[in-house]
Amino acid sequence: MKKFFLVLLLSTLLISGCSTNNSSSKKSESASSTKNENINYTFNYETDAQPDIGQTPDEAYTKNGVYHVKYVNDDYYQITFTDKKSKKTVPLCTKPNCSHKTIECDANLPLDDSELSNGESYVGNGYIQYYKGSLYAPFKYGDYVYLEKMSADGSTRSRYMKLCRFLQVKSIQDGAENNSTYYPTITIHRGYVYFTNDEIHGTSATLYRMKLGEDKLEVIKSMKKGHPQIIRIHPYGDNIFFIAGAMSEDGLNYDGHLYRYDISTGKTVLTGKSVIRNYTVINGYIYYEDKKDNGKIYRMKVDEDKAEFIASLSYDAENQDIFFHEYNGDLIVTFKDQSNWNVAKQYRIHDNKIVETVNNNKYSPYTEL
Repeated sequence: MKKFFLVLLLSTLLISGCSTNNSSSKKSESASSTKNENINYTFNYETDAQPDIGQTPDEAYTKNGVYHVKYVNDDYYQITFTDKKSKKTVPLCTKPNCSHKTIECDANLPLDDSELSNGESYVGNGYIQYYKGSLYAPFKYGDYVYLEKMSADGSTRSRYMKLCRFLQVKSIQDGAENNSTYYPTITIHRGYVYFTNDEIHGTSATLYRMKLGEDKLEVIKSMKKGHPQIIRIHPYGDNIFFIAGAMSEDGLNYDGHLYRYDISTGKTVLTGKSVIRNYTVINGYIYYEDKKDNGKIYRMKVDEDKAEFIASLSYDAENQDIFFHEYNGDLIVTFKDQSNWNVAKQYRIHDNKIVETVNNNKYSPYTEL
């Protein structure tokens, strides 16, 4: 799948996936440290990002059901909607007598080689987000990436705002020209869109934000040493967590740390040393997998550097990815097969103890909506 092999490479190395508190009414418990007081919040699914399902989330949860973006073939991705009451899944298309099998279908998001007359192509690698009654996804038009806004039923779509230049790099490898394409990592949270669009072996990496519907670009963090990468943007209340670090020369190893951008103060601080793989934030604690990619789970208080061992979970790191999310105050650890992204196993951890193990998708994010 040439459209997203670089994203899959980075995902394989770093195991993307992150989550947040999914309660729509319950306030997070206060952490004992005063440093963590600004981490507490009440989740609002209308205005808060839903990053439980990975760095490039392909699901968007609402009170009535779930939107899902699925890769179909080299021509398009398809948006479907699963109704919560009926459990019926249908393509997000309002055209009468549509087969839903061509790029002209409202539900299908065309890729680079599409034949649409407007020249637009989807560059989200499965990313879609629900925000205040509308759906958002990135599209390429000309040399730039735009955030497009779609109605909840999929009947309308408009070019909402320009984000950044679409990054394509030409290089020579073993005497042959190589064309590499890099896709932006995007998330919308509390009135702003946050994104980074950096090449894997580039010389700079920057996390930006823009107010929705406006054109002023703000820099959250910029890096210009080695081969920097900013990954796993994870909003949590009035904070934006992200991992910043650098790739090795051979592209096989990543060294970085977890940072926290405080929306209220505009300051960015180091909040978790050597947290580079999957992580989530629950009730003022960071839960994460050991950087050795060995299934060992730890936690630490936000802005403190004292790790506490939680559990050791065995899984096939070469063929499975690990994801975290919160459920009624408990930590859910999910393993998915990379071949089809089906759930292989879930662990429910309460008070730092494994209380349940299931071989199915029993606990999905945002089931309390």
